[in-house]
Amino acid sequence: MNIRSSVFYSTAIFLASMSLVPTSHALDAGSLVQPSLERIRQRVEDRAERQIENRTERQVEQAIKRRAEQALQPPDSVLRHAPAKLPDRLPILSADGSEAFADVRVEDGWRAVEGQWLVMLGDDELGQLKQPGIHIIDQTRLADLGLRVVRFRVDKDLDSRAALKGLLPASLVERLDRNHIYRPEEGAAGGVSRRQVPPHAVCDRKVKVGMVDTAIQTNHPSFAGAHIIQKHFLDTTALATPFREPEAHGTAVASLLVGHGPDQTIAPLPGATLVNASVFYSRKQQASGATLMHLIRGLNWLVSQHVDLINISMAGPDNRLLARVIERITAAGVPLVAAVGNDGPAAPPLYPAAYPDVVGVTAVDSRHQVYRWANQGEQVDFAAVGVNVAVAQNGGGFTQLSGTSMATPIVTAQLACRVVNSQAPLSDLIQTLADRAVDLGARGRDPVYGYGFLTAD
Repeated sequence: MNIRSSVFYSTAIFLASMSLVPTSHALDAGSLVQPSLERIRQRVEDRAERQIENRTERQVEQAIKRRAEQALQPPDSVLRHAPAKLPDRLPILSADGSEAFADVRVEDGWRAVEGQWLVMLGDDELGQLKQPGIHIIDQTRLADLGLRVVRFRVDKDLDSRAALKGLLPASLVERLDRNHIYRPEEGAAGGVSRRQVPPHAVCDRKVKVGMVDTAIQTNHPSFAGAHIIQKHFLDTTALATPFREPEAHGTAVASLLVGHGPDQTIAPLPGATLVNASVFYSRKQQASGATLMHLIRGLNWLVSQHVDLINISMAGPDNRLLARVIERITAAGVPLVAAVGNDGPAAPPLYPAAYPDVVGVTAVDSRHQVYRWANQGEQVDFAAVGVNVAVAQNGGGFTQLSGTSMATPIVTAQLACRVVNSQAPLSDLIQTLADRAVDLGARGRDPVYGYGFLTAD
């Protein structure tokens, strides 16, 4: 008899001796004990099985949790290349050492120019803004968008929407917002592998592609023969050297549109003219930033250049002025393709990708696995390769970058080949891309991959 049987049998004898089995019946001891033994054994075994099942379920849950936590940890390369956390207040210095403006943390963790607000005004409304504590900086007429924007600074006690709501007419408050700061959506760099685009052009049409980004190093060998027009929206000579306009991100994105690859693969859009609005300033070792005022001025200029569509590999908060500008651009028939952002799958939507009619792009690796830091949600329209992508490196040569910024140009190139000389509405053009996309994840459109994966072919 094994130990378990011995325990069962001893327990049954003990319970029988405690009068669990009536002694008045004319039955022998074996017939009394055996049924009780079987019932007790069954109950004990059932309880043991439940305990084992519960313990196994807990172990499986813990293992799944550990694997999920490990999956959310960035690889060493990401940790090495991740920018340091920005301080709550970062002074941006002028060439003479004075403070040009301060890049500060505001509501919900967003960044903005300290104390600066923007408002859309009619010609006869400026007087409503002349209140104690409000100091008008400048006025900008965005002729190609039909908007007039006033930039103003407020005293510290007025630096909130609630405070301005108590001072200004409600109709004005609904048209103003902070001078928010937006960032490029790129990840870590690594060693060069393969180009991640085909050795032939997506198309060779004479398309005019707009881009709002950092500056582009136009003399990079990748751009030999490329036609690039560029306008700088920062007076970079007025800034101290560590804060002058960067070139790395714009050079990388541009190389995925009109640049040759490290193995001399042809540019995706060899017949295109790339029109770039440089709107970013550097933040030392941290990711560069673009103020909303510079961003919307750049977008207005791109519309004036009659571009066929616009690539936006940057992201940031929702903003009333940005929403209106995007609305005017799409109403004018100029599609926008934007990176959905790299804040992670549980993060809130980032803009402008999350605005209606903007084509939102996420990133996947060469195995079609979604980039671990990509935002997810209804704003995702398409997925493209954006992990370990070989791009032109500022200063010469090539490097490897990841992020939704790197995936966006692939979708831009695909849409560019369809939008040029087309009178079809944007919804029809998107449908043509959706029809050829490879469905990934849940069947049909989903918040991870959108309509599906688009190759660069």
